[in-house]
Parts: sequence; C-alpha cells; structure tokens
Amino acid sequence: MSTSNYSIPSIIAAYGLGIAPHGYYLVKMMANAKGQSSNILPRENLSTLKGQISVQVWDKLARARGAHLNAMEGLPMFAAAMLAGNLANLPAKDMNTLAVEYIGARVLYTALYMGVRSEAASYLRTGVWAWSISLPIWALYKAGKALNAAE
Repeated sequence: MSTSNYSIPSIIAAYGLGIAPHGYYLVKMMANAKGQSSNILPRENLSTLKGQISVQVWDKLARARGAHLNAMEGLPMFAAAMLAGNLANLPAKDMNTLAVEYIGARVLYTALYMGVRSEAASYLRTGVWAWSISLPIWALYKAGKALNAAE
C-alpha cells in the first residue's frame, strides 16, 4: 500500500499561510488609511500611518506585517527541505508528517504573532518559531544523510 506524498503541494499551502496575514494587513490598512496610503511605495504605508491612526490599529497592522514577513523568510528553507527530501526518496509518510507539522506550527505561530500582546507571551511565540524552523532543518539533515548513504 502506497502513501500519497503531499510534501510538494504543502509548499503552496505554506506560501498561502504567509499571504493570509498580508491580506488582513492590506484590508485593515486600506480601511483605516483614509486616502493616506500609496501603491507607489506600498512598503512605506505602515510608517506613514504611524501617528495618523490609533495605536491599537497600528499595532495590529505591524503584527500582521511581521507575521507575513516571517512566513516569507521561512518559506525558502521549508521549500528546500521538501524538495531535498523528495530527491533523497525519504518515505512519503515522513515527508507528509514533516509538512503537516510545519504548517501546524506556522498556523500557531501566526496566531500568536498576530494575537500576542504581552512580553511574556511573546516568548511562547519565539518557542513556536524555533520549533517550526527546526522541522525543515531536520528534513534537510535526513535528506543529506540519505543521499550520502546512496553514494
């Protein structure tokens, strides 16, 4: 009995998960900008809006943007791990487990990033980040070991 391998499509899911907070940011920013945003330099909008909108809204926007950027920063490592694992013919079950665990960790991380409001709770977010990034590192290690054994 073979197990379907969902590791390659999981790269798309991880990307989509990273886009979600950006979509939230964009909608909330446009709703609060009152014409003060610009598509010419869109990455400057958050800086421009500081002091122009409430601190609570600005903080939410900053957290959403941070969650998005962090997801995009981690995506290359995850994608490389999924590709390397497949190249090394790691078992589909192992690849699926790594993919599901990574996406689950990233969902939890995103929720914590966007929702955390205390310094103490922010360390929980950091712990979840460390867990999430350890998964593709482990997959790359296993792929490298398998590829070296095949030589």
